[in-house]
Amino acid sequence: MRTTTFLVRFGAAALLLGEPALAAKCTLKAGVTVQQGAEGLCGFNASSRSFRGSPAQQAECLTRAVGRGAAIGGPTLTAFLRERAGRPVDVSRARLAAYLAELNVDPADLGGPIAEPVSARYFIIHDTSTPNCSDEDFSRQLCPARGVMPPDRDTPRWAALAKFFGHPRPFPDRLAHAFTNRIGDSVTEVAFSAHIPTTKFEGCSDPAAKTGLFLGIENIQPRIGAPAVPAPGRKANDLVAPVPGFSAAQYRRLALLYVAASVRQGRWLIPAFHAVLDSRYADGHDDPQNFDMPAFSDAVKGHLDRLAR
Repeated sequence: MRTTTFLVRFGAAALLLGEPALAAKCTLKAGVTVQQGAEGLCGFNASSRSFRGSPAQQAECLTRAVGRGAAIGGPTLTAFLRERAGRPVDVSRARLAAYLAELNVDPADLGGPIAEPVSARYFIIHDTSTPNCSDEDFSRQLCPARGVMPPDRDTPRWAALAKFFGHPRPFPDRLAHAFTNRIGDSVTEVAFSAHIPTTKFEGCSDPAAKTGLFLGIENIQPRIGAPAVPAPGRKANDLVAPVPGFSAAQYRRLALLYVAASVRQGRWLIPAFHAVLDSRYADGHDDPQNFDMPAFSDAVKGHLDRLAR
């Protein structure tokens, strides 16, 4: 998600932007029918409020690899996550609460109180695609050299400067349920028990059928363009993500958010990528880039192993 260009969410967009502006955000790619847009790449059915296939099949489709320019590739899902998608969670809320206390993690930073139920079935993984260090307007504190990835991006110093880019924000400028940073912290912007659409797919077609089905998690990831420094008079793009895309600490916190949401739901949420959901919309986003699914899967397993002690 490009947080610098997509600041108003669909819940208030019709009022704030007007219908023509909202319609422009919901433009489909050339050749895509309205029905295809409503179904998305993975065959969403508004009546059943689910995608095509078993939960495992849905997870496999919704987490296909995301390349530059939102190119969608092959499956990334691990066997570990596939075996759990949509199935009951064998962890009590009491055990989760005790585990978070052991970690000294406040549930308020993981989507809200553990006692509050979660209705969502899908866990959308985003990256912020910001700061874009090829953009000359970004702070030199965050981007010391134009066109170069911040060398200290995974350090407390850089995290302190970024400060979740001003999040959490109040309505109507909220963007996601939660944000992670690159040193393993998180912040809640919208409680997991509440609804906010974080993709075009949720807000542009059958929004009532999708209400309460998705959690959207933003993960801070800087970008640069290709070329790294645009020609004079040309605007910088943000096609290039760092390698690795996220830090180990960030995967651990994202996994903890996933575990907490799933325990509160009672079933393992089905993971999904932003770009896959929005793949049939014009100007769809290309996140998360360079997502290491085995690293995320191992982080989920690591939390479960500790929860089982």
